[in-house]
Amino acid sequence: MLLFLLPEAALIGGESIQYYYALPEGRPYTKSSFISQNDPRVLLQFGERLDIVSRWVREDVVWYRFRKEEGLFFLPEQFVVKNYTSSSYDEDNNLAIGHEIINRNHAILLFYRPSDLVALPEKFRAEGYEDRTLLLREEAKKAFVSMMEDADNDGVCIRVISAFRDAHYQSFLYQRAIDRYGPVQGSVAKPGHSEHQLGTTCDLTTDEIGYCLSGGFESTKAFEWLKRNSYRYGITHSYPKYKKRVTGYIYEPWHFRYWGEDRWSIYVDCMGLFFTR
Repeated sequence: MLLFLLPEAALIGGESIQYYYALPEGRPYTKSSFISQNDPRVLLQFGERLDIVSRWVREDVVWYRFRKEEGLFFLPEQFVVKNYTSSSYDEDNNLAIGHEIINRNHAILLFYRPSDLVALPEKFRAEGYEDRTLLLREEAKKAFVSMMEDADNDGVCIRVISAFRDAHYQSFLYQRAIDRYGPVQGSVAKPGHSEHQLGTTCDLTTDEIGYCLSGGFESTKAFEWLKRNSYRYGITHSYPKYKKRVTGYIYEPWHFRYWGEDRWSIYVDCMGLFFTR
């Protein structure tokens, strides 16, 4: 089935959308098909601005037709990042913590980088990652450090494997996931859609599983401690089990995001689930 749609800018009350190429580098398609020949005349670079002509759905895949000097070409939605012009930033060009809209359907600006990023102390970087500079927004760093210090005092080791990631680096992870699992994969966020770009999100691990990034994290004392206590620091689990239809991403027991201390003023623990207002 082929369903033709109007260009999206005409559907949102005059608010404009900017389109960008999401992969590190690649060639677009000559037809709206993943198996059609790539256009040899056009080589796209990450973050390249795209001029939309039309949009439609074919076999449950959203396709775009774009214009460039070399002519017209096609890209599936999986290769495109859309930025809305109405995104709100403060005087330092930062998004307000806890109010960032970022998910599978809504991206932040592709080249957004918070101005208040600071390095996480070496003590709290996972073993084997001591030489990696892990960055967080200053407020988020204080929250994660406070949480990990308190966990240490309770005899529980929680450490950080990954923190801030810019969209360019995310594009390499995204390309690798597409190469491995196909364009409609649910394990890696598209550039501009990753919570890691906010600078308020960490992938956590523990010595119980050898400081690796593993689903086995859910069976550790560290994960149990986080379920009971992370809300106290304004931190919550982003991609819980059985919520893929809601989040769009696979279960990630290691992925935690800081929302601000005032965000979680009501907390109820019922059958291992978090309920907040």
